Amino acid sequence: MNARRRQLVQMMINGQMQFKLKDCEAMFNVGERTVRYDLEHVAGWLEDYDVTFTHASGQGYWELARALDADKRRELDEAMNLYGRSDAAEERYLLIAYELLIETRSQSLRELAEELEVSRGTVLQEMEKVEQLTDMFSLTLERGRKGFTILGSEKAKRLALLSVMSRLEAAWNSMNPVPYLNWSEISMKEMEKAVALTEELPETISPTAFLKVWMLQLQRMRSGELLQEEQPKAEPWFEEVWHEFCRTVGVDTTERNMAFACCYLKATSNLYPKDVPDYNDDPVFLAFVEETSTRMGLTGYSDEQIRYIYREWQAFHYAGECKIRYLHPLKKKVEEQYPFIVFHVQEALGTGPERTADDIIPIAMSFAAIYEKASFDNERYQIWVMCPGGIAAGRLLTASLMKHFPELDVKRTAAVSMLHKDNGWDKPDFIVSTVTLPDSPYPYVTINPVMTRDEITKVEHFMKDLEEKRGAAKLTETTPSVQALIPASRTAVMDTTDLDEILETGVALLKEDDIVETAFLEDIRKTVIDKAYLYEIVPGLLFVHTHSNHVNRPGFSLVQLEAPYRSEKLHSHAVLFMATPDKYAHLPQLQYLYQLLTNSDSMQQQLHGEIKHEQ
Repeated sequence: MNARRRQLVQMMINGQMQFKLKDCEAMFNVGERTVRYDLEHVAGWLEDYDVTFTHASGQGYWELARALDADKRRELDEAMNLYGRSDAAEERYLLIAYELLIETRSQSLRELAEELEVSRGTVLQEMEKVEQLTDMFSLTLERGRKGFTILGSEKAKRLALLSVMSRLEAAWNSMNPVPYLNWSEISMKEMEKAVALTEELPETISPTAFLKVWMLQLQRMRSGELLQEEQPKAEPWFEEVWHEFCRTVGVDTTERNMAFACCYLKATSNLYPKDVPDYNDDPVFLAFVEETSTRMGLTGYSDEQIRYIYREWQAFHYAGECKIRYLHPLKKKVEEQYPFIVFHVQEALGTGPERTADDIIPIAMSFAAIYEKASFDNERYQIWVMCPGGIAAGRLLTASLMKHFPELDVKRTAAVSMLHKDNGWDKPDFIVSTVTLPDSPYPYVTINPVMTRDEITKVEHFMKDLEEKRGAAKLTETTPSVQALIPASRTAVMDTTDLDEILETGVALLKEDDIVETAFLEDIRKTVIDKAYLYEIVPGLLFVHTHSNHVNRPGFSLVQLEAPYRSEKLHSHAVLFMATPDKYAHLPQLQYLYQLLTNSDSMQQQLHGEIKHEQ
């Protein structure tokens, strides 16, 4: 069950019934033969669960014989997390690490191979990755006569186990990886009761993170593996929640377990206390925000945005004080998608070698959410977002969705427990979730919170399928990168080739959105006219930009020309204006620009005036 096949099954769980070969080819970027093999394999797998998935001969698509009910969706979802879970190398080494960390004895290659249903050679090949993981937590992977074991402090083992569980949670798109793992000291009845109780936890606690920590402390305590390290005393309100949870399930606990749980949840931004200190009283934090803003060219933060960053800032420093080490499940994707943000945050923090990139990912995601939000300004379609993986990931996903899909309006960032509650909210058109929701009464699509091109394609495909099933008109047809970067309010069409008139119009569009001040026009004139600094960034597209002290926030405007502007070697059909508040702000703006210039559809839209027809 490779990644493509698992995604096809996931799309069925999400509610899709029909799969066109051409759509699948485009979505996975593979040939028709590969898609056919994948669909045939999925059809065979579904037969074991009494689900009929057949090829419509000569029609170019496969489809389910009937819609999946909630019970069948749940059954397939559980099967996806159990069947073939060791097929993917990423999951395989994590599962091996989990088995070695959770057990108190040595385990042979044969035992590990049987547990994962792979060969001993396959297990041995993964041991290098397992050793790299254990090294990150100052643990030692040791091979002896009886097999493999991991040596080190109990605190380090628990931190490693929690990181492994978080990564498996992300890999499986599961809101709760706990039921799919081995818990030799915990009964199924206790587990089910604990899972049900997490829905009643206060909003100040992440239920999925709480459950993982609570299950782990119970497993380790019953195995005789006790914490020796002291942690800061748990906060009174958390003590009350912890003791009540243990009492209801009917198990004992220790003060050290409770203190560790509180410390870990607080350090990983999974506790959301309502009473947050005023960030204005923290000059070090304010200096950090100012430096990061200068480096990235992001200005005009709202009070709410700064408070979100401050929460992650506090968690970051608390983790350092308590020596809480963790591997962020989204680190790789965030570094790939926002390398400049990670770099600037790391530089502004001035962290030492004891702090890693994993530690700063939540702060980087908070800035990434602001970065994404700064590039959209359109009417949107009503949806809910569900992201149990953490508040920072939820904010980033929300901002990314609104950037790449201007037609989406995120009405709520909702908890999974709210799905079946009568809370008076307007019903969403659909839900975008980072975990599977087999019982969802609304259509939904499962994606990763860091929106790569693949994730964007997945949402596009889902929306298209949803429209076809409903027989509704298509959603607003836009080229997301253009509309996200340059909303219609900042585009104009001119029947002139007078350069000064063009400059006046482009600056006026920016000024109307309060991006620049009136004096910005004179700065542009000095650069473009007086210094004759005018060039095409790509053939046919003039690029106008200057250093100015009269910019409030980053932004673009676009002036399209009925007749091309000609001057020496120039033959320009459109003029793109870029405003940045200082000389350090070019990088994020050019990141936006890169999306436009490398998208052939958006370039045609800019140069040849598809926007004109919307005016």
